[in-house]
Amino acid sequence: MTISLIILVVLFAIGMIFSMNSNRKWKLVRTVHGHESYYMVVGKLKSNGVSYKTKTPINFGHRSFSDNTQYDIYVKKEEEHKAITALREQQ
Repeated sequence: MTISLIILVVLFAIGMIFSMNSNRKWKLVRTVHGHESYYMVVGKLKSNGVSYKTKTPINFGHRSFSDNTQYDIYVKKEEEHKAITALREQQ
């Protein structure tokens, strides 16, 4: 094994550990497809004062005119109940 490969493996392992630790405080509450659905969900969370973050899986080679982008929306674990209540509200 070359030194550069070893360094790459170590950096990858550190990144995975950091990622796992940073996500412990967040809970996936909704996965939506398309920007309209995303803005509807985020709008409800914002209007109810719920902190959130979004992850979008990398999608190589798929391009079309329709927006099918996947958005995974996470909230802090302590705000999960508040977020679910907010998302159940009718507009």
